[in-house]
Amino acid sequence: MKKKILVTGATSGIGYALALELCEKGHDVVATGRNAQKLYELSSVTGCHTIAADLSIVDDVLSMFESACSHLGGLDVLINNAGMISRKCSIEDFTLEEYEAQYAINLRAPSLLCRESLKVMKPQQQGQIINVISTVAKRANATMSIYTAMKQGLAGFSAILMKEAQPHGIKVTSLFPGGTDTNFREAERPEYMNPTSVAKTIAHLLELPADIVMHEMTFRPPVELE
Repeated sequence: MKKKILVTGATSGIGYALALELCEKGHDVVATGRNAQKLYELSSVTGCHTIAADLSIVDDVLSMFESACSHLGGLDVLINNAGMISRKCSIEDFTLEEYEAQYAINLRAPSLLCRESLKVMKPQQQGQIINVISTVAKRANATMSIYTAMKQGLAGFSAILMKEAQPHGIKVTSLFPGGTDTNFREAERPEYMNPTSVAKTIAHLLELPADIVMHEMTFRPPVELE
C-alpha cells in the first residue's frame, strides 16, 4: 500500500539509499537534508519532493515538518535517519560547540519530529515511526562519549514513545544498525553493510503484517560479532 513518508538525512548514505528504495516501491516520499544540491540530484533521480533544512535549528525542524505534511497531505511514516558526529576525541577534549551540535542533530531534532508526528498520527489512529539509532548505543566506545550519549538518549526516548504511541495504533521501531560503508566514515569499509542493504531492511518494516510490531531490531554485517 502506498504510504506518505518523511525521511531525514536523505542526502547521503542510508538516507539517500532509503529514499531511492521507497520511491521505487511507489511510496510518496519527502526527503530532507542540508545539502540542496544533493537533494536536487535525488529529486531528479526519483521524482520525490525534497526540502532543504538544517535540523540543528529548531525553526527549520518545525517548518520542514509542516511543509512535508502539507505536501503529502498528511503523514503515515516518519523515519528519523539524520545523524552526525563531529569527531572522535577523549572526554577532556570535547568542546561545548561539539556537544550542542550533536545534541541538536542526534537527539533534539528526532525528538521534536516524533512529537509533531504524534499530533498528526493520533487523530488518524495509525502511523509508523522508525528511529535509526546505532549499535553504538549498545556499547561504550572510548573517544565516542558525546555521540554515544545522544544515541542512548534517543534509544530511551524511543522506548517511551513506543509505550505512549502504540495504544493509538502507531507503531514505533528503534533500529540499531551496525557498521555501514557510508561517507559517515573517514575511510571506505567494504566489509561493512552496503547502504542499499540497510535501506531494503528498513523498507521491509513497512510491509510487515498489521498484527506485528517490531519494537527493536539490531542488525550488523557478518564481520561484526557483537
